[in-house]
Amino acid sequence: MKRFSFSSKNKYGITLVEILVALSVASLIMLPIILLFGINEKITYKSINEVVACNLALQKIEELKSRQFSDLRKLIELDAGSVTDGPFREVLLVTEKNANWNTPGVDYTREARLAFYPNVNPDASRPDFELQKRRIRIRVNVLFTERVSGQKDQVKNFELATILGDETLGSGMNASFSATIGG
Repeated sequence: MKRFSFSSKNKYGITLVEILVALSVASLIMLPIILLFGINEKITYKSINEVVACNLALQKIEELKSRQFSDLRKLIELDAGSVTDGPFREVLLVTEKNANWNTPGVDYTREARLAFYPNVNPDASRPDFELQKRRIRIRVNVLFTERVSGQKDQVKNFELATILGDETLGSGMNASFSATIGG
């Protein structure tokens, strides 16, 4: 019969304790790296939603900028009723929803607003009243709801604005308004 010796000379393998220690150390090193992948996925998902909202806002601004300035001006003036000398206010255009915009877990709604700029309600008593209505601020809000399982829905707002000037301003087609002194 052969005898087994447990001396250090005959030790060729790895013990179970060494394997468990190595796995513990490896898991402690890998755990933060694995968690980073989950966080990165959430950040990418939220970034995509904001990019879609930005594109929807830009699309609406470009759509409104492609219209004649006089048409946009009429929308603001008609909102005040038949009165073209005020009082004016910011006009909310029709709120839009489109199922094609939505992505899984996210619903988008878009609204556009028009107002004279810098004074929403130009002063009709001033001689430069018509010039005060030569710039319009276009403001677009895109509201989007993010649904995350197990959490409360998050409603977010993305706003984009621009100023649109009358295309005929400065081209010689405008009357000038100035106060006359004397007679």
